[in-house]
Amino acid sequence: MRVLYLNQAALSAKATSVVRDQHNQSRYLLVGKWGLRADVVSVYTIAGSLEAEVKQETLGLLPKFRLLYHRQLVGRVSKTFGVIREVLFVRGLNWIIMGNLNHGHFKIYHGRDLIASIDRVSASGNTVALTVDHPDHEALVICLATILDRWAKHQQRLPNPLKAWAPRTLSPGEVAPSIARQPVKKLAD
Repeated sequence: MRVLYLNQAALSAKATSVVRDQHNQSRYLLVGKWGLRADVVSVYTIAGSLEAEVKQETLGLLPKFRLLYHRQLVGRVSKTFGVIREVLFVRGLNWIIMGNLNHGHFKIYHGRDLIASIDRVSASGNTVALTVDHPDHEALVICLATILDRWAKHQQRLPNPLKAWAPRTLSPGEVAPSIARQPVKKLAD
């Protein structure tokens, strides 16, 4: 298993970022941007050959993405409504992504086999470590890390509607507000 390091700040920037290995050797270039339909993020080798791409198909609350490996469609990723928010499926590859968007820790499985793990490693959370089982999976895992980073940042910006309506606790000596009721006037017959 090889460990790759990715600068998380570069994921959201619309610029080229370098993916390095544990020996600080440059291995991949990440190029592209998000936000509009048909936007693409591409992973190139340092030599310049295209390894993988992730293309945004739809916008909205449940965006869909296509994963391409050597210009061939290999899978689709989308968020789904449901009870389990921390589980995502990569259709086509039959991969399951389990983790936590808030903490940035994920594991990718194919059946019982661990394909990769994605973890924030620096104290400030700016560096992401990708531990990948096989060199053929590295570019696809980089693409999945960009999707997960986008969803994590998008989730942090959304307000929690339950928080606004949640009852608050009263401080000592504070009286709960009450609604003054007006007597009901009876209509004359």
